[in-house]
Amino acid sequence: MSFPNVLIFGQPFNNYSGGGITLTNLFKGWPNDKIAVAYIGHGLANVTTDVCDTYYQLGRDERKWLFPFNLIQRDFPSGLKTINPHKAAPVNSIQKGLRYKLVNHFFYPFLEWIGIFHFASGISLSERLKDWLNEYKPEVLYLQVSNREEIFFADELIDYLKLPVVIHMMDDWPSTISNKGLFRNFWKRKIDREFKQLLGRINVHLSISDAMSDEYRKRYKIKFKAFHNPIETKLWLPHTKKNFELHKDFVKILYSGRIGIGIAESLVEVASALEEINREELKIRLFIQTPTKETGILSRLQKFDCVVINPFVSLEQLPEIFSEADILLLANDFNREGIDYLKLSMPTKASEYMVSGTPVLVYSPEETAVSGFFMRNKCGVCVTKHDKKELIVAIKNLAGNEDYRKKVSQNAVEYAKEKFDSLKVREEFQNMIISLK
Repeated sequence: MSFPNVLIFGQPFNNYSGGGITLTNLFKGWPNDKIAVAYIGHGLANVTTDVCDTYYQLGRDERKWLFPFNLIQRDFPSGLKTINPHKAAPVNSIQKGLRYKLVNHFFYPFLEWIGIFHFASGISLSERLKDWLNEYKPEVLYLQVSNREEIFFADELIDYLKLPVVIHMMDDWPSTISNKGLFRNFWKRKIDREFKQLLGRINVHLSISDAMSDEYRKRYKIKFKAFHNPIETKLWLPHTKKNFELHKDFVKILYSGRIGIGIAESLVEVASALEEINREELKIRLFIQTPTKETGILSRLQKFDCVVINPFVSLEQLPEIFSEADILLLANDFNREGIDYLKLSMPTKASEYMVSGTPVLVYSPEETAVSGFFMRNKCGVCVTKHDKKELIVAIKNLAGNEDYRKKVSQNAVEYAKEKFDSLKVREEFQNMIISLK
């Protein structure tokens, strides 16, 4: 089999973000010397090297900020970045200290509000980058773009490289990229036009869910094919839940993953519902393991007696941890911002939840892809109304009926083995890339 040289822009390989994990599982087994990533400096932290160890850091030669914003931005050198795979970075160090909070919670929102954010910085091809590209000789360009400067740089790469191009959409960021600020309508229309122009230059269009593919076919008049995060079933199936008796001391509900846009209020609402249940009869605890270090939302959750915040863990530990829970939780917010951002997305962990055999509780609006998927395939218990009473009833029914938990589990495991097995999905994905050469 002849593998082409692939250049990836917009997402590095990692073990904590949905895009990074999906990328890893799709490209696993690709020849190491035939895959490379180009990405901006601040995103090349906690990257993994088991699939790809060639990273070009887009630094001061490629990424420029307008004055005076350039004076306060961290300076990154341009060129190949040396990654030490033996130096393990802490998996929960995604968010860093005071500077990170100031930049992401004040500086960037301020730029967005006054209408400067979408042109305050830009990425362009430097001579150093061109020299490296000419040496590497990519044959296929794979994109995961998510903002305006990445759209423009993707266009520039296409112009320079003149290669077959694949784009893979992880979430519906075009719907939320400009929903705040004085000039939100202007930027929303402008970026939408620019994104449509980019889509018109691309050979293969991929999405993260069937719901996204259906929506984008209507919105952009382009056919998208869904590739969700595949799973290594041989690693998960030995741990698949077989004992459905509840923990003796308390019912253990587990939420694993990030807490951010579209996932915060729903977790608070679940915790509130559990507190009410605990006052009446059952004893339930909500364990949350997350890389998120935002003190605001974590402090809100820790106010509930039922909530236990666990440290984030490595991917290798997840099969056992997921199967040891009584119920696994998927939660999306019911506010407009949350719905717009996550409506078409499928969480990376959804397939992992399913193959673990632990029953899945989905608390998410009816219009979201994840609710539709779990209801359609009968592989989870879904609460699709913003109703605390309905949520409480669903939790009680799931906790109180062992046969029901077994049935939900069996449906989920069988579907995961059939549709998300990495050997099947990866072969289809990689053959598609190879055919573009």
